[in-house]
Amino acid sequence: MCYKISVSDTLTIRLGEKLARALRDEARQHGLSRGEIARQAIEARLHSAGRLSVMQNYFGVMRGPTDLSTNKTYRRSWGRKRR
Repeated sequence: MCYKISVSDTLTIRLGEKLARALRDEARQHGLSRGEIARQAIEARLHSAGRLSVMQNYFGVMRGPTDLSTNKTYRRSWGRKRR
């Protein structure tokens, strides 16, 4: 299988000494180019900046009573401090 990589845009950035050293070390440790590490970091940042990314921590299945939001018995304890 042959993959064709097309370069469509170039970005030049200035890194401080500490960040440049960390990037260089990360690239050596994982056997990747510094550009590839930067691309992965930018892609991860852009994916995490999506509208639903904040709520993903709260989506899922929970155990508990099915009437948790409507049953006043459960809501009475919401403002109380836990011991």
